[in-house]
Amino acid sequence: MRVVVTGASGFIGHNVLLRAPRDWDVVAVYHSTSGLDSFVKQHGLANVRPMKCDLMSATDVSALSRQIGSRPDAMLYLAANGDPAASAKRPRWDLESNTVAFVNTLEQCPADHVVYVSSGAVYDGLNGAVTPATPVAPKLPYAISKLASEQYLQFFCERRGSVSSYVNVRFFGAYGPYEPPRKITTKWLQALARGERAFVIRGDGNNLIDFMHVDDAVDGFLELVKATGARLTVDFASGTPVSINDIVATMASTLGVEVTVRHEGTVAEYIEFRSADTTMRDRFGVAPKISFADGLKRLSAFLT
Repeated sequence: MRVVVTGASGFIGHNVLLRAPRDWDVVAVYHSTSGLDSFVKQHGLANVRPMKCDLMSATDVSALSRQIGSRPDAMLYLAANGDPAASAKRPRWDLESNTVAFVNTLEQCPADHVVYVSSGAVYDGLNGAVTPATPVAPKLPYAISKLASEQYLQFFCERRGSVSSYVNVRFFGAYGPYEPPRKITTKWLQALARGERAFVIRGDGNNLIDFMHVDDAVDGFLELVKATGARLTVDFASGTPVSINDIVATMASTLGVEVTVRHEGTVAEYIEFRSADTTMRDRFGVAPKISFADGLKRLSAFLT
């Protein structure tokens, strides 16, 4: 099976390349982040072909399609603005990164089956239990562009017919090896390793994060890539969201240290909702298996 993975040089992308079946012909699309070729060689990924492309350029995507050759069987679309908070300051850039780039790809280099990695952020502003049937009206630019991209994928499948099947997966987040240093798990683990014991949390720390270890996340995405014929939107979450305050406490407990915390300012994305969608478990047999404490130990060992 020929599979295109966009955003292959990112956090999730690195882990997808490592865990994808070796009998897949994987086209790993990246843009500005260097080092993907050496990563592929270092890990002996003979089935992976890195290809550089600016997805925001229709001309570049058209050239990528010619370079790939035959029409891909599937696409896992990971490319995106990876910093939701930045979208509030740069909404046009966020729209171009998340939506224009995706439309270019669907027009110039469509695959038979497309898995679009959207975000739980589309539930921005809601409280309590949510599912894909819940009406949404996000105000955060990042969430707006993700929701728009979901709807464009439905258009290209159901109206234009250039995509045969799709899954819009509203992903709630992951942590683990190769994540950006700004993420709270890596940022704080590294700080603790340096001996720091006093930390500042933006906001009151009661906003929720529902994330899973990246191995669980990638295994779920790979199942969706194989789900040809599907046409649906699903949530992909651990189902056990925790507050920022609880995350910090768990990190300190897991590492056997004591920390002090000070709260200040506000956060752009304040989450008070949780997914009640069980489709990933019931239809695809996917459920996170790695506990947060065990995942922290794995990430700490990786960083060390």
